[in-house]
Amino acid sequence: MRIAVIIAEYNPFHNGHAYHIAQTRKNGATHIAVVMSGNFVQRGEPAFLEKHIRARAALSGGADLVLELPLAFACAPAQRFGLGAVYVAEKMGCVDMLSFGSESGDTARLEQAAAVLDTPQFREALARELESGAPYPQAVSRAMERCGSGFAGLTASPNDTLALEYLRALRQLGSKIRPMAVRRAFVEHDAEEAAEGFASASRLRALAQPEEIAAYVPEEAAQLYRAELEAGHTPDPQRLDAAVLGVLRRQQREEFSRLPDLSEGIENRFWNAMRSGSSMEEILTLAKTKRYPHARLRRMMMHAFLGVTQEMAEELPAYLRVLGANERGREILSVMAGTASLPVSASLAELERSGSAAAEQARLEALSTDLYQGILRCPGPCATDYTAPAIWNA
Repeated sequence: MRIAVIIAEYNPFHNGHAYHIAQTRKNGATHIAVVMSGNFVQRGEPAFLEKHIRARAALSGGADLVLELPLAFACAPAQRFGLGAVYVAEKMGCVDMLSFGSESGDTARLEQAAAVLDTPQFREALARELESGAPYPQAVSRAMERCGSGFAGLTASPNDTLALEYLRALRQLGSKIRPMAVRRAFVEHDAEEAAEGFASASRLRALAQPEEIAAYVPEEAAQLYRAELEAGHTPDPQRLDAAVLGVLRRQQREEFSRLPDLSEGIENRFWNAMRSGSSMEEILTLAKTKRYPHARLRRMMMHAFLGVTQEMAEELPAYLRVLGANERGREILSVMAGTASLPVSASLAELERSGSAAAEQARLEALSTDLYQGILRCPGPCATDYTAPAIWNA
């Protein structure tokens, strides 16, 4: 048995993801586990489809086991997203390789670049760039250039940027998991164009019609998506706008000071924008600066909406929650019964009882799912994180 982990959002799962899984198996993995974001994703938005639907699509497309990445890491900057997901893989205790998509596909070069990120020279250069007002991604690229490393180009591509954070996390955790880059096929991340049956997840979210999406996703996933779209189980922008404004407007200024990833008093600028703006987009426009692009501000807004604090963000994942598994996935779980160093369960209620940190993370997850259900075109009930069954028959 050789177990590989893939870190993903699958927002939604498409042919490119199926290709990545197939290539991972071709490169020696007999069993493939996915650490997947829940109902809110890294860019500070609700997921296009509910997490159990995305997990089922992944299992139908070649994955064997899907574990959930807790919210404070799923809706987070690349560094925390990567650390949280790699930590989950490490705590499984049985993972042989970490497979990730990459524009370059060059594992050795990515490892060399990741090593630069933790050098004093790079940290000093990065601090200078951030002090000059550069946004974080641009500051990283410029700091790489200052170090004369020759790796600055890697930080310009989204998948390679995440890959560097995965590799950095492996180093930080002293992990023996072997990294494996799989070159991204056919279309670039967030590309607006489609090609040869492949389209980016952002392109599919923009299409949002079953007959348009079907050409770019596996057949079983297409059937799942059609049913969900026709049932109105996708986020409604107007409902989201009203819900976010309602929550933000009842909060006190000091609550904003407890949000994650703050610096230079941005919470005060965001507070003032929130008091003046009449929509999410207007608030983001009023708060935006050269240093704080929309993506970072969207996450800040979503953290305020969902109740994520800096204290929560400083914790590491406290459990391994199973969203679904097929027969091979159950074999992974059997191994994990003797190797995992965190509680493992498909029951959020059971995980909530496993310790104080787990309880806090589980309650945050359940609340975020309740809010997610409320912003759907056809809203759902509360407590589905406790009542929705895991997928065992994929």
